[in-house]
Amino acid sequence: MIRRSGVRAAAIASAVAAGMALIAPTAAWAVPSTQIVQGEVLTLVSVADWDAASSLRPGQPVRWDVTVSADAPEPGTVRVGVSATGDADLVVDAALCTQAWTAGGCPGGETVVRAAWSIPRDGAEVSLVEMSDDDAAHLRLSIALADAQLGSTEVRVHAQGSGESATVGPGGGLATTGPSPVAPWAVGGALLLLAAGWALAAAARARAAAKDGGS
Repeated sequence: MIRRSGVRAAAIASAVAAGMALIAPTAAWAVPSTQIVQGEVLTLVSVADWDAASSLRPGQPVRWDVTVSADAPEPGTVRVGVSATGDADLVVDAALCTQAWTAGGCPGGETVVRAAWSIPRDGAEVSLVEMSDDDAAHLRLSIALADAQLGSTEVRVHAQGSGESATVGPGGGLATTGPSPVAPWAVGGALLLLAAGWALAAAARARAAAKDGGS
């Protein structure tokens, strides 16, 4: 029989190893960082390039891998989902793998759970998968701006199981007992996707031009 704690340890080790293996730079995966959020039951391992996420551009998605595992005292289920709030339209692809992602993709084939999905920005958590707490979910998100626009949207990955909730994002993460923490001030669980830097620069130029025209 496989011990639950052994499953969680293996999931953490494989996710961290996968992050190291994927360190080779790509257009949307230049400098990935790994963060581990560990509660009494739930563990989330996040691997993402937050620099790329902070200057998101249309047609240039950022990749975000999150591994979710549990060490529950009793058999149960874990729910994994996402939520978003903001004013920038995002398109999300989400896929699951039963093993850690590699540079070649998902060993044995991935399961697509969302494709070209316009993620709701109402802050409500959308469930992506429910699994046994003795399994591990290797979630891969590909997130892109829907079109050129100003604004920002926060995306969070959530996990809930055995009375514990956890979120993860660029600043670290948060694990608590009770309902999933989705308050806007939970910065540790927010992925801030800013509109393209060139768009912000264009807005600055427009303001400067308007100022000059009014003088």
